[in-house]
Amino acid sequence: MQGNDELTFVISSTVPPLMDTLDLVAQGSGIYSSERLTVTKIFVAGVTEAAEIVASGQGDICPIGIEPMQTGYERGLDLRMFMARMGAFTYVLSVLDESPVRALTDLRGATVGIHQIGDRPLSGQVSIETMLAAAGLRKDEYTLAAIGFNDVALAELTSRRVAAAGFPFYELIPFQVAGTKVRTFRHPVLADVINAGYAASPATIAARGDALGRFARSIAKAALLVRWVPDAAARVLLEALGAPFGDADVRRYASMFALWQTELPAWNPANPRIGYIAPEGMERYNRLIAEYGLTRDVVPVDAILTNDFNATANAFDRAELEAFARAL
Repeated sequence: MQGNDELTFVISSTVPPLMDTLDLVAQGSGIYSSERLTVTKIFVAGVTEAAEIVASGQGDICPIGIEPMQTGYERGLDLRMFMARMGAFTYVLSVLDESPVRALTDLRGATVGIHQIGDRPLSGQVSIETMLAAAGLRKDEYTLAAIGFNDVALAELTSRRVAAAGFPFYELIPFQVAGTKVRTFRHPVLADVINAGYAASPATIAARGDALGRFARSIAKAALLVRWVPDAAARVLLEALGAPFGDADVRRYASMFALWQTELPAWNPANPRIGYIAPEGMERYNRLIAEYGLTRDVVPVDAILTNDFNATANAFDRAELEAFARAL
């Protein structure tokens, strides 16, 4: 009997479980095993470190936003995003529900919070700066402030120390489930661009393409489980985490999944190309960040993106998977 192929999944230790939903559901439901995969996690300090480890060949796959790949291309970071883990642009700008801010241009003169600020911009900084630029705001017309992550970041918004805060949409969901009322603004020109997925190095893609294709198929299947049976998906996610949990935890995650459905790759379960990342959208993004000065030149799309595994990712019997989902 043929054994499982082993893949190493390099992930930041700061990533909350919700962000890692699809991997955890694939693990907890047994999908990885059914695809003859053993996926082992390596936890590292941050996303940049994870990307560099995978680019160097010391790991196989990392979940990543496209922005570190775009800005890293000119310094030699060589990765290809090969499967989407979202169905829309990840970052949004959020304001409290009672805020007077009704359009992005209302942030002229305001302080806007983002997770981190640095010389090598990370996903949040790139996304929010280009969002405000596309709305017509110059960098000298607003102030960026680093606000940290999760509860700390939200406190900066709810205390009104910042007028708006940039978050990946998934990060807002637990707070919304808990009762925080916010309004969100989408990127004026990139709302439909998928900017988060799974990446591997060209060498790994060449050497381990069959296993990567089965990984991509596992993620597509997991996305459908979250869409079809959110309660069961919540339970298997919690089982994969390995910590004690109860019915209230399952209900909480299922509620978060309900808010997240339109953002995930299987928001349309009839889509025959779950996980596909449109090159034309990526080209639009690459041009925007070059125009904005975050890269010297427009990054070639084929230097950071491949859809070569998408057919394999969707090569499964939907009816059979749906029966499996209903039986979970």
